[in-house]
Amino acid sequence: MPIKPENEALYPGGSIRSAEWREIRARIQQRAGNCCEGCGVGNGAIGGRARDGTFLPRLPLGDNGLRLVWPQPGETAWCSDGRRWEKLRIIRIVCTTAHLDHDPAHNDDDNLSFLCQRCHNRHDQTHRRANAVATRRARSAIGDLFEP
Repeated sequence: MPIKPENEALYPGGSIRSAEWREIRARIQQRAGNCCEGCGVGNGAIGGRARDGTFLPRLPLGDNGLRLVWPQPGETAWCSDGRRWEKLRIIRIVCTTAHLDHDPAHNDDDNLSFLCQRCHNRHDQTHRRANAVATRRARSAIGDLFEP
């Protein structure tokens, strides 16, 4: 989830680009073994997500006589973990550091988790839903004040 500009100052060093935050992120990434702590998929892995959320690595498209040709993110191609094969949209997994209590100022290791996009979004969905309700309510109240 993108970080709101007003929240960025709450991060260590006042920015997500600060050396202090990069050090914390690297420590959490190392603890996780550079894999999502939710589903176990590797950071930077390329493949597809099945309907049930399972990550399946991409399969080569063939070879050009010199080397294997691989599908790129955005394309649709066959993916397999050796047990199941599915034609899926190819994605690259990007893991980020999540605040489990949604407080960017609370940076204890036990409050941080290294999560892929899917797991991070699933973790944040209740928090986002509450924020969306509050935003709609605030807009509605302003609209009521200025009706013709």
